[in-house]
Amino acid sequence: MDPTVPHRVDALLDLPGAPWQPVARPLFGSVHATGHRVWLSGGVVRDVVSGVGVRQVNDLDLSGTVPAGRFSDILYQSLRASRMAEFPTSVTPGSLVCAVMPPGSRTRLIEYRGLSTAGFRFPAVGSSLDEDVRARDFTFNALFYDIYNHEIFDPSGRGIDDLLAVERKFVALKETGDSFARAEVVVRALKFAMRWMQDRPSNVDGINSWLSHGDPALCRTLTSKQWRTLAERYRKSVMGSKEDQRAFADRLAAPGRELLEKLIGGAR
Repeated sequence: MDPTVPHRVDALLDLPGAPWQPVARPLFGSVHATGHRVWLSGGVVRDVVSGVGVRQVNDLDLSGTVPAGRFSDILYQSLRASRMAEFPTSVTPGSLVCAVMPPGSRTRLIEYRGLSTAGFRFPAVGSSLDEDVRARDFTFNALFYDIYNHEIFDPSGRGIDDLLAVERKFVALKETGDSFARAEVVVRALKFAMRWMQDRPSNVDGINSWLSHGDPALCRTLTSKQWRTLAERYRKSVMGSKEDQRAFADRLAAPGRELLEKLIGGAR
């Protein structure tokens, strides 16, 4: 592990003015005191490992072994102790993802997903690390960081290498036959490719292999409502010129290429 990563994580958690700064340390400490484990996960770990400036991180994704209800209690008490009781919290039915949002905003500031990992001395609920990885979009978004032991976990075995490769590797992980979920992965690939295009080129062999094992008629299986949702997410998250976007789309296997062509051209 890059020896500067722990320093960057500390700088992120203690960043003056960051909306999570008052509650992050108390929350981690309260979870740790219960004997459970909690990790930074997903995009925040990706950004720290790749050297993105801490002020460019917008939110904190967490994964851990605390049951959702217990975590919600700990989160609420930590917010009260940090004088942030006005920050609303929620638990999503089904997935049991816990979240906290700034007042008046629907943007999730902290998001927590419960995990269950063999070998712990206490009961845990949710998915395992391996199961969690299979639900994520790309290997570079399937990383976990232990803030107490200063360790990075890479359950896919290749997330760090794919992230730091000279040509960043877009290896898709999401195991689903749901057309909309697969379409979301393609849109996110475009989002990250445009974000990183000045940093390093993209290697799309992995996502093309993933696309080749899905429905070749991806575009035709989406409903009008799903197209509207994708178009809205595309408009909000994808930057870069249309020319650059089309150049990336042209490198994808047919289902992904067709999907992006419709979005870039103005799908309704």
